[in-house]
Amino acid sequence: MSYQLEFCKKCVNKSFSSAQGVVCGLTNEKPTFLTKCPDYVKDEKEERKIIQRQAAMAEGDYVDESGNSVSGWRIAWSVIVFILVMVRIAVRCSNN
Repeated sequence: MSYQLEFCKKCVNKSFSSAQGVVCGLTNEKPTFLTKCPDYVKDEKEERKIIQRQAAMAEGDYVDESGNSVSGWRIAWSVIVFILVMVRIAVRCSNN
């Protein structure tokens, strides 16, 4: 099934079902083809995003949900700000 889903992820006809995940947008079902889908139409934009995401992961970069590379510094600053906010909340709670 994962072989078929790799095709579906790069197809313009793909759709998403909350119950089944990635499905064919034409049939609203999981893929049933064995080697090649007769209705496959390559989604160039989605394929580029997948390739960029894989390249970033291979280089050890962090990648967000939309496939954009996120710098390590941005993540570090986010963690520091989160910790400072938590400390501030704890101090305020202990003063009351």
